[in-house]
Amino acid sequence: MSHFLSTPHILRMLTLVFAAAIVSGCSSTTSSEPSFPVSNQPSYTPTDYYQPMDETCEQQAMEMDSFAQQSGQAAQYLASAKAMLRCVSGIQFSKGHPDADKALRLMAMSVINLIKGGDIDAAQAALRKTQSKFPDKDLYFADYSSFFDTATALLEQQKLTRHQLAALNISADLRTEIERQQYWLSH
Repeated sequence: MSHFLSTPHILRMLTLVFAAAIVSGCSSTTSSEPSFPVSNQPSYTPTDYYQPMDETCEQQAMEMDSFAQQSGQAAQYLASAKAMLRCVSGIQFSKGHPDADKALRLMAMSVINLIKGGDIDAAQAALRKTQSKFPDKDLYFADYSSFFDTATALLEQQKLTRHQLAALNISADLRTEIERQQYWLSH
């Protein structure tokens, strides 16, 4: 097997293709704008009932992500992913939480950065945690492919059958690349 067909090389190539879409092409399936009834009662703010995310933490994590993207070093991707996960740690994002969309995006970016950093086990754990924190939400890339399905395809590609792969809402390029890789690994 040549170096070009090695699994780490394929994973790295695939994640680079989709990482930019995570940052810029994602949109949430639900609105983050909570609706509050208008009344003459004292002012109601969401932070009265929801634990807010630390904006400083979020800003630092995004700066670390930017540096990781510029440097391309695995250690920087891992550090930024851990920082992102720290920003959402311990916060419950129930329905109507004003920071839920930001948290979902941070957690999705952390999954991608863990993949880029080469820590597949941590990426799988982060993906499961993201799915459990946001069971009824997903992020969509510009081509309307699903973040959760894309991450699953990247992390579980050796375990996926042809039918399971066909059922995932992933980009055509990723599907073709995984099918190509599975073909060459089995022949």
